[in-house]
Amino acid sequence: MLKLDRKDTGWIISFIYLGYVYLGQLPFLRQIDVFSTTFSSFVLIGAYAISSVLIIGAKSSAKFFIVAAVIGSAMELLSLNTGFPFGRYYYTNELGAMLGPLPVFIPLLWASLGFYAYMAGGKYGMPFLMVFTDLALDPRFSGHLWIWISKTQYFGDPLTNFVGWFFTSALIILVFVALQKLDHGISYPAIVFYLFSGINECISDLYAHLLLPAIIAGVIFIVSFLILFHFRYSKDKMLRKQSQNRIAS
Repeated sequence: MLKLDRKDTGWIISFIYLGYVYLGQLPFLRQIDVFSTTFSSFVLIGAYAISSVLIIGAKSSAKFFIVAAVIGSAMELLSLNTGFPFGRYYYTNELGAMLGPLPVFIPLLWASLGFYAYMAGGKYGMPFLMVFTDLALDPRFSGHLWIWISKTQYFGDPLTNFVGWFFTSALIILVFVALQKLDHGISYPAIVFYLFSGINECISDLYAHLLLPAIIAGVIFIVSFLILFHFRYSKDKMLRKQSQNRIAS
């Protein structure tokens, strides 16, 4: 009988979420409220909240959430008021409840996206994976969920936005790792999850007639997957060899 540990269960929950969003890409289901962008975003947050506790434990999960939510919110508020680090913009009311100029949803999004990027890319790869995700996400939502005041260069987004995403993500993971004694990434399930969640965003871009952003992000997601998979495989191969050498000696 197959036995599942906590981590396995956590990833099963995450992949169930992934199956749900792919189901929502079917043309005859896309217009149903339960598959809307807003509803699916809260499903993502729910899946992340449960999965993160099972995968890395309650204490580590709480630490990551607090760090990501606080730093992400602080950088957003800083940029909303000064233009640094993302650029000048403002949120519309389409994301629901607001705390001042910032939607309540935003810190939850930083935590959920950041967690999966960390699991897939580790402490060094996480900021890059966050930027790659944003390359697919932001062109689809800029102009109605938020409005840019800064001049834009990448399909409705300023390049400073992606620099800001990297800077903020790097700060999040730097603080989190400083609080942790154990590095939790990189795992095979996380790498696969990252690839297919990214491809899902590309499919949504195609529905929104954003062909070029979908192609650019899709290629980056696939290349990232291959690099991360090779890195993890090579690391496992090295560890097996070291173990065999110790046994032989």
